[in-house]
Amino acid sequence: MGLFSVNSPLMRALNLIADILILHFLWLLCSIPLITIGASTTALYYACMKRIRTNENYIVSNFFRSFKSNFRQSTIIWIIMAASGILLAIDFRFAAGIGGTLGTVINVGCAVIVLPWFFILLYIFPVQAKFENPIRNNIKNALLMSFRHFPLTLALILIDGSFLILGFSSAPIMGIMLICGAGILGYLTSLIFVQIFRNYIPGEIEQDIEFSGETFEFHDNQ
Repeated sequence: MGLFSVNSPLMRALNLIADILILHFLWLLCSIPLITIGASTTALYYACMKRIRTNENYIVSNFFRSFKSNFRQSTIIWIIMAASGILLAIDFRFAAGIGGTLGTVINVGCAVIVLPWFFILLYIFPVQAKFENPIRNNIKNALLMSFRHFPLTLALILIDGSFLILGFSSAPIMGIMLICGAGILGYLTSLIFVQIFRNYIPGEIEQDIEFSGETFEFHDNQ
């Protein structure tokens, strides 16, 4: 196999880098109106997971297919998550302002809600990209999956947290994030979501192997 042949490790790595850059650009472009961040994030996860599962290179068509088909539900979900997050932030600020026993009670109540809210936010758009369910069911499933696969949830938090910390503490990494951050983060976390979702879709591994014509090793999380 030549160094520059289509299936060489070098060319595969270059193709992956190109796909990550393209997906980052598409996510940014489709998130500009802000209201469409949910749909663009769902599309990003759909394209990343599709590529990981089957080595498909049709990332642009996959992105826009998901963006179109999930636009309504993903936008509603984004509005719900953004509005509830803003309300939680207002409540925390209000509690800090009034202090005393009432402030403590409000803080505790909000703290109890923040964790499930964050876990849902972590899972909801990959779940929306993968499963065709009503919004209520996908939100419920996102929360249940986050607790059922808690070690992998911690891994997702570690990836996201490391990305943010490194990005704001290092100018070179911040530059990388601006160039391809969404693509990198989407791809890395999709590696975990693919593993999680296969617990709920029997036979998907065999289908993916048949489609891609390649064999790969999969470690069941259960």
